[in-house]
Amino acid sequence: DLKWLPTTKDATEAQARDTMMLFAAETEKRKPRFLIVDTTEFAHRWADDMMAWRDKEIIPHYNAGGVTKFAFITGEGAPFPTVESGADPAPDGPAIFPTGWFASRDRAYQWLTS
Repeated sequence: DLKWLPTTKDATEAQARDTMMLFAAETEKRKPRFLIVDTTEFAHRWADDMMAWRDKEIIPHYNAGGVTKFAFITGEGAPFPTVESGADPAPDGPAIFPTGWFASRDRAYQWLTS
């Protein structure tokens, strides 16, 4: 479980990516079935290449860790569809597991444990 804090607003790109790398390394080491990332207070503005970097540097660690489901918690008012608004969880990039975007933590836990 990773909860991004409002202090991410002042984080450098390197600091934000280092946090993601640490989470990914722990995932590979600890081998959890489910991952949750709470972005409800996330305020960092990612660089344009972030998703390509994530696909190359982060997702392989999640795959190697045996993750079976990944939930992002966005809170209310996400600018894209969430599971609550009808979006279906699906693999993201090179991930071998589905990722769901959720407005609520409760709904994310329901999906993860179903």
